[in-house]
Amino acid sequence: MNELKNTIKNYFVKSKKTMTYYELRKLFNIKGEEQTSYFIDALNELVEDGSLFFDSKKGYKLFTNDIGLVYGEIQINKSGTGFVHTKDGYTILIENNDLRGALNGDKVIVNSIIKTKRDYFKGEIYKVLKRKNENVVFEVIGDGMNASLIPRSNLININVIINKNELKDLYDGQLVLVKVGTECIDGAYKAEIDKIIGHIDNSDVDIDAVFYKYGIPINFSEEAKSELTTIPDHVREIDLKNVVDLTNLNILTIDCDNTKDRDDAVYGEKLENGNYRLYVNIARPNYYVKKGSHLYKEAFEKQFSYYPGNSCNPMLPDKLSNGICSLNKEVLRLTKTIQIEIDPNGEFVDVKVYNSVINSKMAMKYSEVNKIYNNETVPEYKKYVDELLTLKSISDIYEKRKIKRNYLNFDIPNIKMKEDSNKNAIDFHFDSNGKAGKVIENCMLMADKGFLMYYSWLNLIYRVQESPDQKHIKEIVDIIRKSGYDIPKPKNITASYLCKILNKLNEIDKQKILSSLLLKGTKRARYDTTNIGHFALQEKEHGHFSAPIRRYTDFINFEVVDQIENGNFDLEKVPEIEKELKLVAEKANKMEVIAEKIEEEVRLIKMAGYMQERIGEEFDAYICNISTHSMFARTENLIIGKIRLEDILDDTYYFDENKHCIIGRNNKKQYKIGDKIKIIVKDASKANQTINFKIDNSKVKTLKK
Repeated sequence: MNELKNTIKNYFVKSKKTMTYYELRKLFNIKGEEQTSYFIDALNELVEDGSLFFDSKKGYKLFTNDIGLVYGEIQINKSGTGFVHTKDGYTILIENNDLRGALNGDKVIVNSIIKTKRDYFKGEIYKVLKRKNENVVFEVIGDGMNASLIPRSNLININVIINKNELKDLYDGQLVLVKVGTECIDGAYKAEIDKIIGHIDNSDVDIDAVFYKYGIPINFSEEAKSELTTIPDHVREIDLKNVVDLTNLNILTIDCDNTKDRDDAVYGEKLENGNYRLYVNIARPNYYVKKGSHLYKEAFEKQFSYYPGNSCNPMLPDKLSNGICSLNKEVLRLTKTIQIEIDPNGEFVDVKVYNSVINSKMAMKYSEVNKIYNNETVPEYKKYVDELLTLKSISDIYEKRKIKRNYLNFDIPNIKMKEDSNKNAIDFHFDSNGKAGKVIENCMLMADKGFLMYYSWLNLIYRVQESPDQKHIKEIVDIIRKSGYDIPKPKNITASYLCKILNKLNEIDKQKILSSLLLKGTKRARYDTTNIGHFALQEKEHGHFSAPIRRYTDFINFEVVDQIENGNFDLEKVPEIEKELKLVAEKANKMEVIAEKIEEEVRLIKMAGYMQERIGEEFDAYICNISTHSMFARTENLIIGKIRLEDILDDTYYFDENKHCIIGRNNKKQYKIGDKIKIIVKDASKANQTINFKIDNSKVKTLKK
């Protein structure tokens, strides 16, 4: 395909002609159905990537800027304003009314481009060439044939044409997923209803809508469900062949208070030589989910279990994730054990990896184990206090090793939500797993490291992170310093410097605003089959192996290792295996971004729903970010909202770039990142996923850090 595309493009570069499809077909001697399909695909891709311009009346020609049109990708912000980023590196502002049906991420052509008095470019969408995501959620207004569809979010500006037959069974208040094309007729786009999501009164409909929007199924296929009937619900005698029996050890599962899928269990012991031995036992779902099955394929497509709000959309069905693969209390379970001997300096003396069978003695909660670590008594856990203390000793040793290596401890807890019986959010709070969470985190890091050490000769999927961009980090540090925080100015951004900064910020930044800001300056970690190390952990190699129930990368790493251990490894298949692992890594990176977007959107929906019921109410908040025309504040119960400068009511405010703060023109009052303020909820919308605050001059408190 690329060769054909290059040939066509080179022809237009040299000829400068405009050619119809039929002229091109004759020129390139295209014959037969297969060649024709191939040729059409090549032309379409050249148009979609901005190489060629297509006019339905005249035909194809080279896309050049002198035709008065510009090609680019559009990004649409939370206010509904678009910005088209062109190949030439400049940006064109597109007002909401000029979007003409363009959606976030689409490839578009822009016309009517003007340079404004404020020295920026402004234009209108001329044509949508390719949708990044054709899935749009619409709300049904009216019933049956008389129903009309409007976008769920009023920030989406698009009209659609739907076949009347698709409307007949709809009724008012339903949410439907619509696939929107790029063919436009009189300002409306041809589209079709893909799925009825549910009614707006259904408590789960907003979460379901987000999943469908990103193309993530919330149910498993009938074929996959049928395969579940062949999977046992208990470990059988036949399953115990070639596994090490660890049922005599007091192995424990320690996890979140409301978890269901328990994919790890741990045990530690002190040795006579002063070292410790750690057993990290990980579930083996790949023993039950066979390559080529529907369960296998659907797990690949999902890549992860998704945890938006308080819900879970699992990578594997409940019978696996919460049943036979979950390391539940007092039942036999098949596991892969990473057995590590660690010395008092945190160095690994010996590592073994093998298949095993365990019988977890207890399913423990972080909150209860934390009581043990705080010298409190938990009667139910009394029998296993020694085991818990041994695990903490091992964790403490490894933590000291991490500190010595200058690992970056951002220490940003997850935001958890409390809901009422109707699944409406009634509170948000940081959820820290405490000392128990740190113990398990370190055990998993040790297991990941040990696994890679044991299979150092084998190419697996790594978790990698590049060093941050020096300029970007320096800019963020400069913002923090301008905000009044006494941190040293860097000469070079090293792990040692960032470690010192983070430790200081963690002491003074109880709201985790500054550390979150710094985190945005680092490059995102990703999956790759080429190992480049992990900057934040300061490890030369790092991977994910401890969660195969909920991460496909871990699942496939286990699958490759088991092929080798079972004697099914063929050297001739190495290139094929490496190709598969690379494909998994690429897919995982894509789906991880989607998973984060889903979690963020659901959180915004829940927070906006909470604030919709509190319009006009006052909250204490902290400024968490500042931009040219607005600032963002986070309430003490962790809800982030936008404050436009015109919504600070006691003066006219402007952004001072040198001081990185908002300043009143007359009263000279300053607003900086980290300042504590009093906000009033101006408006909120679940559908738009937006929350806006204002500051009333009579309500502003004395600003404090």
